[in-house]
Amino acid sequence: MREHPNAMPGLARFCARVVLLVAFSVAAQAQTATNFSGLWRQDNARCQPKRNGDVALRIEHHGAEISVDTSISRNSASPRHATQKYTTDGRVTVSTGVDGDEFHTAVVWVDSSLVFSIEEHEDGRILLSRETWSMKEGGATLERIRERPSGEKQTLVYRRVAAN
Repeated sequence: MREHPNAMPGLARFCARVVLLVAFSVAAQAQTATNFSGLWRQDNARCQPKRNGDVALRIEHHGAEISVDTSISRNSASPRHATQKYTTDGRVTVSTGVDGDEFHTAVVWVDSSLVFSIEEHEDGRILLSRETWSMKEGGATLERIRERPSGEKQTLVYRRVAAN
């Protein structure tokens, strides 16, 4: 039986499959290597623009599931809390924020960062934004870059709080 002249020989086909398998494994490793779990406090001085108040995030990150418990207290007001749950497969989740707004959010991995596509429903308006979460300083800092279609950009910086 004669092989087609464009057919890839058996060894070359095998090598191509191995290369593809390794490439997919490396891509999957990059996506799962970053884990955002922990207790994080906002570093107001490093945020752009500067922030005030006490903001804490408790993040539980297991596989494709992420839960973020946000606690905010400003001045002498009682702290406000909200919990959002996300998946990193691009499916839209709906949650209520600390301020009572409704959020429709899809999350995907881009390299070792999480990218959030956010639709905030606030007072009859829909506000669109995109957030990119990245670990910095060897995992000691969580950086959230929030961008709006208008070009407005905010950088929120959180420091990891050591477990007691």
